[in-house]
Amino acid sequence: MSNSSILEDRELMHRLQNGDAEAFDELYKRYSKPLLGYFIRMLNYDKPKAQDALHDLFLKVIEKPHLFDTSKPFRSWIYTIAYNTCKNHYKHNEIVKEAHIEIKHTEDMLDEKFLVGAAAKMDAKDFKQALMGVLNELSADKKTTFILRYQEDRPIAEIADIMECSEGTVKSRIFYTIKILSEKLEIYNPKN
Repeated sequence: MSNSSILEDRELMHRLQNGDAEAFDELYKRYSKPLLGYFIRMLNYDKPKAQDALHDLFLKVIEKPHLFDTSKPFRSWIYTIAYNTCKNHYKHNEIVKEAHIEIKHTEDMLDEKFLVGAAAKMDAKDFKQALMGVLNELSADKKTTFILRYQEDRPIAEIADIMECSEGTVKSRIFYTIKILSEKLEIYNPKN
């Protein structure tokens, strides 16, 4: 086994830029699992779609290693690529979202008392599905910010770097996302 496992990500990218396949293998080993988890959450728990996104991301890393910006940490750079991949996915799915407006209108007409009663019987799995449902209704930026902060446990500064915005913007997105979630998922509040 070589010493590539002790090298920093930037050095591995430098080696990859010079054609070192072992450097790519090490980067893949380090980042494929957490990025797959990120894609799964961002792409609505569609594992095959998440695996395709992961494959495409690492294909970009192999094909264009020269695009790595050495002034940024590798982790932020690769998560920026992942974020942009998801953002492109959301743009593509906007048409599908419009088709679901009619379905949503029908759901809103359901008896609210029935929904509250049914929600009282739901378990943690149902809450997780409801959470993702509400997150899927939000803008890609708000959803991404929430997932990076609370499911990927990324610090605000890193999220700002990944999403190429200010820390204040990240904090604002988190505030408004939590406000929306608390309103839309109120039936899960045990105090009700």
